[in-house]
Amino acid sequence: MYQDFVAGWIAGGSGLLLGHPLDTVKARLQTMQGYNGIYDVCIKTFKNESLIGFYKGMFAPFISVGICNSLLFSGYGLTLKWLHPNEPNVEHRKGLPMSEILAASVVGTLFQMGPAIPVELVKTKLQVQATADKDPKTKFHGPLDCVKKLYRSGGIRSLYQGGSIMTFRDMFGNLFYIPVYEMLYRRLHNYEMNETFAQMLAGGTAGSISWLSICPVEVVKNRIQTSSTETGKNVLRLIRTQAKEEGIRSFYRGGIVLVMRGFPVNALIFVVYAKVMKALENL
Repeated sequence: MYQDFVAGWIAGGSGLLLGHPLDTVKARLQTMQGYNGIYDVCIKTFKNESLIGFYKGMFAPFISVGICNSLLFSGYGLTLKWLHPNEPNVEHRKGLPMSEILAASVVGTLFQMGPAIPVELVKTKLQVQATADKDPKTKFHGPLDCVKKLYRSGGIRSLYQGGSIMTFRDMFGNLFYIPVYEMLYRRLHNYEMNETFAQMLAGGTAGSISWLSICPVEVVKNRIQTSSTETGKNVLRLIRTQAKEEGIRSFYRGGIVLVMRGFPVNALIFVVYAKVMKALENL
């Protein structure tokens, strides 16, 4: 169990450091007006907030990434152990049926949603504050201030704003994420490709495909979590309004950034996770 936590925290933290700037660009493209593409977001963010602006909202997920990844992989492993009670290390066995990998992926996702939803909410709200921290217009001054103000406004429930759509996003995305990785990694392994390179290629491809598949859901999720009105928090109403006013194309806003971020981040995560797990098992 502790190996999952340590490896998950280090791998997830590495991915965050690499991918958070693009995640901020993506969040602003999907939820804020006044930006004309990726380049425009980057220029305006750097001009108004300096390099720090790209890392807004990173503290909360960086601290909690070990817990979330540990719960994901623990849920994944426990599901496989339930399906194979007489096989102690079944989660590490190669050649598992894809139906079992899919089921374990869904259960693993549900395991991590408790802490993941409020962390994602705080991160997203901080990311879309296009002002400097000392600016009087700034609503939240850091993650703890954000949590306190959200709790005061509506209790625990307010910390789970957009929770249902986020759960759907992660469950649907993980139906592609781990299975695509497994299928591609097995194929590359059969060609006797270098293990690290195979992990990078399979992980990066899985990440890009997974994030691209959930782009419309990600757009809706971000708009719900950054909305300050009750109308904006209604999923079906928001979808209808957005489709009518902005067109279907608006649901794919930020899709290029998702792919650009998805490949290197997930290539790094899978490689680091595998290397750290191997090192811990040899202790």
